[in-house]
Amino acid sequence: MLGKKIKWKRTCLLLCAIGMSVLKTSAITMAELQAENELLQIRSKVNFLSLLVIICVIIVFFMWGMKERHRKHVMLLERKNQALQRTNKLVEEAKDFAEHESHMKSIYTKNLSHEIRTPLHQMYGFVQLLANTDVPLDEEQRKEVVNAIFEGCEQLTRVVENIDIVSAKLDKMETLSEVESVLKVE
Repeated sequence: MLGKKIKWKRTCLLLCAIGMSVLKTSAITMAELQAENELLQIRSKVNFLSLLVIICVIIVFFMWGMKERHRKHVMLLERKNQALQRTNKLVEEAKDFAEHESHMKSIYTKNLSHEIRTPLHQMYGFVQLLANTDVPLDEEQRKEVVNAIFEGCEQLTRVVENIDIVSAKLDKMETLSEVESVLKVE
């Protein structure tokens, strides 16, 4: 029995020693696990902060790119606006010039009409005078009336010839200022 007790004590001691060694190993493992856990938490925080920094850098570059794109669009719009203003100015000048030319044409037409109507009315009046049998005209007066009709015809012929000359010159003109100078001279 003494042998059994010693065996039993030895077994207990051995079990105690094994338990202590397991506890020691377990304690070391716990400490290591806690340290590793803290290290993982730190790595996780560093990875999260790195990700935030990368996202911030991407956002900054995106915003810068959008700003540059906006700046280029604004410059393009400014250039188009300036071109439109130049075009509007040219259109306004062309409109003013066309109105001026229309006015000059009206003046020319009125003058031409006057140049044709004046001798025509004179001749018409003299022809009526000759045709009217109630008005006694002697030979001298008849010659004066016929001469006046003849002069009126010559004057009308000159006006029509001038119209033909001006028309021929206008066909050869390349610029409106040349046309204007010809009309003023004629």
